[in-house]
Amino acid sequence: MTIELKIRSLDVPQVRSIHRERMVRDFPENELKPLNMIERALREERYRCYGGFEGERLAAYAFFVTIRMEDRAVWLFDYLAVDEEHRDQGVGSAFLQALSREVLPEAETVLLEIDDPDFVEGEERERRLRRAVFYQRNSLIDTGVTALVFGARFRILEVPVRERHSRDTCLKDYEGIYHSLLPDSIYRRNVSIA
Repeated sequence: MTIELKIRSLDVPQVRSIHRERMVRDFPENELKPLNMIERALREERYRCYGGFEGERLAAYAFFVTIRMEDRAVWLFDYLAVDEEHRDQGVGSAFLQALSREVLPEAETVLLEIDDPDFVEGEERERRLRRAVFYQRNSLIDTGVTALVFGARFRILEVPVRERHSRDTCLKDYEGIYHSLLPDSIYRRNVSIA
């Protein structure tokens, strides 16, 4: 069965609704940005939000931090989730593919953080490995960049929008995103990228 999703840019009322009704279920509390921070970034055109719709029903959503570096658009997936009722049905893959066709070509580099499975064991490690396989199956590439951000360990993946970028380019782009988000003193204390 082919899943067809319509990609739509989300307006502020839709973002508010998703934040209040879905994100609180889809993400741990300590990973949720305050809604006013997201709204400010949207107004400042440093953030974009998209939904994947089946008819009028929101099946998946993606929020991006967006910056310009040296006349290049660099995006980082901030949130990506599939509605609980649509999980394990191919909706996540269909959503990523639709985003890659319709939206992501606006960026030069698109990065995504995944929890690094090398630092946990048991069921959590298996969950993280399954997530990594899902992204690899959907054409995301491990950049070789790793990060420790506010205590969370990440591997950085890239969506090959136009071309695959070098590890050094991805590292520089990823650093640029966090430098744009955080004051230098907070960055130095809480972000380590290698």
